Amino acid sequence: MASTQNIVEEVQKMLDTYDTNKDGEITKAEAVEYFKGKKAFNPERSAIYLFQVYDKDNDGKITIKELAGDIDFDKALKEYKEKQAKSKQQEAEVEEDIEAFILRHNKDDNTDITKDELIQGFKETGAKDPEKSANFILTEMDTNKDGTITVKELRVYYQKVQKLLNPDQ
Repeated sequence: MASTQNIVEEVQKMLDTYDTNKDGEITKAEAVEYFKGKKAFNPERSAIYLFQVYDKDNDGKITIKELAGDIDFDKALKEYKEKQAKSKQQEAEVEEDIEAFILRHNKDDNTDITKDELIQGFKETGAKDPEKSANFILTEMDTNKDGTITVKELRVYYQKVQKLLNPDQ
């Protein structure tokens, strides 16, 4: 059985796809226009099929409740939006971490951070063994083992950290 999260995502995708006026309902006209835009062989027939499957009360509109089935869609949508907001907050935190790391260690204003820059950064912050710290960071973050850390490698690393800190996301 699909999780509530998956159902909400599927309902949202369907609304995003077909509901052109964004009123929370899909009309046959909206479905036909969608299928015409997709160059369907028979847009009207495709819309009829869509409505046979989803328009449970045969009122000519597919609603959120019809798409979601028996779940408490309002509650599920609230949970979904909260998760989306938390995810965006986590993405912002990753970007802040990347920026702070670059500001602390990037000494020549290019986008890559070298071992020498790491060592210098660790010396400035009073690390006991700057070279050991730099080697550890390179081992953890330098995925292509070229001796530098790129913004892409930082992003991958900090996203992994976020997933470890927030496993339910």
